[in-house]
Amino acid sequence: MRNSKDKEKADAIIKDVLELIDEEYLQRFIDEPVEKILSGVEFDRDSGFNHDNFLKIVADFVQRLYLKGPGIKQVLLHPEACAEALSIIEKVYRNHDSPAYDAAIVDAIDDISNVLSRMAEFIISRLRKIHTDWVYRSRIDLLNWPARCLIAEILISQWAPYLPPMIRSSKPTHLANAIPHLLKLISSNNHIINKRITTGIDIF
Repeated sequence: MRNSKDKEKADAIIKDVLELIDEEYLQRFIDEPVEKILSGVEFDRDSGFNHDNFLKIVADFVQRLYLKGPGIKQVLLHPEACAEALSIIEKVYRNHDSPAYDAAIVDAIDDISNVLSRMAEFIISRLRKIHTDWVYRSRIDLLNWPARCLIAEILISQWAPYLPPMIRSSKPTHLANAIPHLLKLISSNNHIINKRITTGIDIF
């Protein structure tokens, strides 16, 4: 280990990152605000389906998300919100046999809530990635090589139960460029263990 000040700084970085990528934090900071906006979308289920109404509903949802959702607030005009909604639908439904928009329309005819829910899931996933990428970029990417090696050493030493055996037996210098991956593993396994403890499920 390096001197105490270096270790103290490294410990603080690890603590900061783990707090910011913690599953409960992500749910509270990203998932819940999006789900709240989704639950507040209002439309007349008995009005009959048409394309104009479909586009209005999905565009209104996107407008609300950009204005009141997590992240940077942005006002979208209806044409912009409509274009963004269609872009999201294209990504959400692109693996279907039919064109994405047609697949979404079929889903919406059955219940447009299905489309909105899938859009919300996509947006949550995208926002989580943007957030975690920012965390790693702002906390890890700027560190010099000795600091990276020290963090890797601390993770192997203090968080061994949350890491696979192959990683635990690796040298810190071999893991210095994989710190985001290590932190993600630790956070994910920590969440699983805590969930099993709180629900009374055996860990091993």
